Amino acid sequence: MLRGIVFDLDGTLYRQRPLRKAMLWRLLRAYATRPLSLLRTLRVLGAYRQAQEHLRQSVAAPTARPDLAEAQLRLTCERTHAQPAFVAACVARWMDQEPLTILARYLQPGLLDFLRACQARGLRLGVLSDYPAEAKLRALGLGDRFDVVLAAQSPEVGVFKPHPRGLLLAAERLGVRPDECVYVGDRAEVDGPAAEAAGMPCFIVTSYPELHQLIWGHPGDQAPVGAAQPSLHRR
Repeated sequence: MLRGIVFDLDGTLYRQRPLRKAMLWRLLRAYATRPLSLLRTLRVLGAYRQAQEHLRQSVAAPTARPDLAEAQLRLTCERTHAQPAFVAACVARWMDQEPLTILARYLQPGLLDFLRACQARGLRLGVLSDYPAEAKLRALGLGDRFDVVLAAQSPEVGVFKPHPRGLLLAAERLGVRPDECVYVGDRAEVDGPAAEAAGMPCFIVTSYPELHQLIWGHPGDQAPVGAAQPSLHRR
């Protein structure tokens, strides 16, 4: 029986590609008269994302790394020879703060209706993000929609997917077994193996109306709170 759903955030709750294009234009405008600063900032942001992917591949450690965020910053500094304060400032501005002002326009179509359907059925809902998620959820207008919010960089998780630790902790805090929970993500090569390792069915979202139909049938169908849910299988 389905009792809970855990969602990835970036690319799953909002459309990440158009957001990144919009942020690139903002960055270009901000540094229009300082091309060297632009190149330096772009290099740091690219290296920061590459550092995450490097750490993502290091999933063999059985315990969490409470310094995961610091490890990503240190690796970025090593690859770019930039000072930690500069890297931290670039990440804070261009990845944490600036996107918040336009994030809501990229909310995934159909997401709100899907969340309402989940809540009408009494499902417990969670988010597992690579980065701290609370500010993004508030910017998306979703600050009160989830029972549990976790980030890979938080000390209690301390490892990126496809390590299953974050999903297992999310299910535990939701009060459901992994096989009673579904994970919804956007990257088959990362989210699928993470869910499989956690013993949790997984859907790679293409559209929320389609996801609604896969789980419950037509989006207009209703079910009472506490109604039995179908068994689900990974796509």
